[in-house]
Amino acid sequence: MATTVAAQTPEEVTRALAESVTRGDLKTAIRCFAKDACLVTPDATAVRGREDIRPILHQLIASGSRIEVRESSMILAGEIAFGTELWVVATPGSDGRPFTRSLTPTMVLRQLEGAWKLAVAIPWGRR
Repeated sequence: MATTVAAQTPEEVTRALAESVTRGDLKTAIRCFAKDACLVTPDATAVRGREDIRPILHQLIASGSRIEVRESSMILAGEIAFGTELWVVATPGSDGRPFTRSLTPTMVLRQLEGAWKLAVAIPWGRR
């Protein structure tokens, strides 16, 4: 069952995203994003809006990706936050063994109606 994301800090929303992808909970994962959010894919395509971000999150979940947030650094300015993190992502490989990689996401978050949401997410890092 999906849970409501009512993150009180920017770190809580990024961890909720990682945990919901790992659990296979697409409904909660998509609620971590603002309605007009932008997610930048590994090939630098800017995908805008929750409904267009949904298939990307579905791909992560369908691939069996597990995300662990190891470090988080946020700079807050009122209702806006800029953050960088260290994620360790494990995905089942074709041989059954996990393929593990480290990612350094960059994110902009904003506070909407008392909860933090991702406004811009570059999970695979900037190029």
